[in-house]
Amino acid sequence: MTLALRILRGFLSLWLIVTLVFVALRATGDPITAIFDPDNTPKAALEAYRQQWGYTGTVFDQYLVYISNILHGEFGFSSMSNRDAYSVVMERLPATLQLVGCSALLMMAIGIPVGAVAALNSGGRLDRFVMTFSTVGFALPNFVLGLALILLFSVNLRLLPSNGIGTAAHLIMPVLTIGISKAAIFTRFVRSAILDALKLTCVTSARARGVSEWQIFWHHVIPNAMLPLVTITPLLVGAMVAASAVVETVFGWPGVGRLIVESVAQRDLAVVQMIVMMIALVMIVTNLLVDLAYSKLDPRTALAPAH
Repeated sequence: MTLALRILRGFLSLWLIVTLVFVALRATGDPITAIFDPDNTPKAALEAYRQQWGYTGTVFDQYLVYISNILHGEFGFSSMSNRDAYSVVMERLPATLQLVGCSALLMMAIGIPVGAVAALNSGGRLDRFVMTFSTVGFALPNFVLGLALILLFSVNLRLLPSNGIGTAAHLIMPVLTIGISKAAIFTRFVRSAILDALKLTCVTSARARGVSEWQIFWHHVIPNAMLPLVTITPLLVGAMVAASAVVETVFGWPGVGRLIVESVAQRDLAVVQMIVMMIALVMIVTNLLVDLAYSKLDPRTALAPAH
């Protein structure tokens, strides 16, 4: 599949996601009557709000206006903040990027060395120990881990603030909550990828030639183990964005995850649509970059011209 076709598929995927979210949100009922009590609010006021927030006409009419506005760089008006949805989301985005970025670094800092050690000691006590704790970390819900950290470091030890933003201390517990849970998954993938690479013919041939285990690991095992890790890493980072909705709420972190929870509760459809569209766009671009990375890591998967 050519690069142009992949980009076109990405745009079609984004359009489909935007359409499904738009229809699903409006299938839940009139957002105006959900926000305001129709028995205690004048009809003229309700109609004025519909005009201001773009809820007039049929759902199809609203959809055509919404798509037209997107193409002109307009993403709707936030009923919760009384300003455009784009600025509301962009205001919260840096906090989430900081949280997810630090969590991803922690995930890789734990998962890569621990997974490699477990693979190189496959079947041993150390391997079983790592796999046991990775299972516990994977099964433990984020909010449970977050509350446990608050009880330990904020309530009992009084070392870290339990909520808010502003200093490095505020970042530690949210990053630990997301990073540890995803590191548990990443560790298992690293272990599995290295074990699969150790079974390859090139590794067996290198051992037969008398190549040292250290050289085999760096020149044969690591390059072959990279392919599955390149696939799973963006997916786990995407899962971190989803997990941030819970973690940011627990720690009072003013990011996009907390914003989407607030927006759903307040029926702020424009902000919800903006956030979903942004996440979908990031995941689509990430998948495209993964495809390009594959073509560099393994020439057999290079983007080829269509026949």
